[in-house]
Amino acid sequence: DIGTSSLKAAVISEDGSVLAYSRRKFLLKSTKYASKEWFPSLVNACQEMFANNPDVKVNAICISGNGPTLTASTGETLLWNEDADESISYSGKSLFIPRLLTFKNRMPDIWNSAETIFSSTEYMIYLLTESKVTIIPENRFVDFWWNRDELLKSGFTEADCKKLPQFYFSGSMAGRLTRKAESFFSFENNGITEGTPVYCGAPDFVCALAGTATLNPGVLCDRAGSSEGINLCTPSPIFSDKIRTMPSVVPGLWNAAVLYKESGSKYSAFKKKVEREAGHEFEHNDLVHKCLTADGSDPTYSDGKYLLTQIALDVRNAIDILKDASKNASFDFPKEITITGGQAANDEWNQLKANITGLTIKVPLCHDAELTGCAVFAFTGMKVFENITQASMTLSKAAKVFTPQDEQKAGI
Repeated sequence: DIGTSSLKAAVISEDGSVLAYSRRKFLLKSTKYASKEWFPSLVNACQEMFANNPDVKVNAICISGNGPTLTASTGETLLWNEDADESISYSGKSLFIPRLLTFKNRMPDIWNSAETIFSSTEYMIYLLTESKVTIIPENRFVDFWWNRDELLKSGFTEADCKKLPQFYFSGSMAGRLTRKAESFFSFENNGITEGTPVYCGAPDFVCALAGTATLNPGVLCDRAGSSEGINLCTPSPIFSDKIRTMPSVVPGLWNAAVLYKESGSKYSAFKKKVEREAGHEFEHNDLVHKCLTADGSDPTYSDGKYLLTQIALDVRNAIDILKDASKNASFDFPKEITITGGQAANDEWNQLKANITGLTIKVPLCHDAELTGCAVFAFTGMKVFENITQASMTLSKAAKVFTPQDEQKAGI
């Protein structure tokens, strides 16, 4: 999974077990050269995983990534969290057309010289297989991606349209690992070989939904990374000013989401500030503990406690918005929520969220559920499972559960 600040990789078995895991932090994040780190980070992650687990062999590869990030075939990148140009006037549903226009306006020379424009996921597939694809989770997502008429109406030329590869569905095979790509993975006890099939994953938020089994009506998940999204699977679309409603990857179902663009980024900025002032790095769990147990004597940790509490309150607010918008729906609103991403790795933060939201918090076996989602799409493509839903229900397993405490015990 290509994240905003790191690449995560795992080897996952068909029963959902995580056989190996690695996370590699990026140094060039938030620059137009961000993509230059993706492939080396994957190689380094694989070297770490297979050095520690020499008997593990890989039958297939699947990739997810942040979006709508755009990357030229030459590697220059416009990240998903960079603002679109203010001069762009676009009122359609597409998440990509404003980004494509921004890319073309900001980097015209690169746009004109590049043979192909990819999203992050497809760029990595291109490096591994030399195949050119655009991944779309399900037919209904076309409106949120693009079509030729919409592109031409938005000012693109026929030549521009040809830079965008044809659609492939999540779970389909994009290609096979080339000899050139395989050579970078050549080391003792190599777990990846030339010809390994590479399957189409999905944008990271779709993979996270698949990896948390948020593919049945009334299932709720909190995808907490640099940004945070509270997602609810519904049998029919629900609407509100603060809800982004999109199709589910499962035909006939929908996903309603309340998004907070800078949730994890705010915590990351706070952590860096504390580390600068202290002159040394903090382990994530140590800093969270210091903040959540702050007694007011140190304003720095008190500020941290306020920040973590505010993020949990935002989650509760999002849940309330979804609950209110679905009050006339044909399902009971859930009493539990699965959390995934960096925040899921801290027990104290999970307990705080359980206390504040009043919901049971489930932590999946793999904290980075995008990786489990990749396994869902790969195993479905390999015909290990009949469909995405069956794969998701099998692979998504809870490792920990946090139930709400009473206010006195919780200290709130």
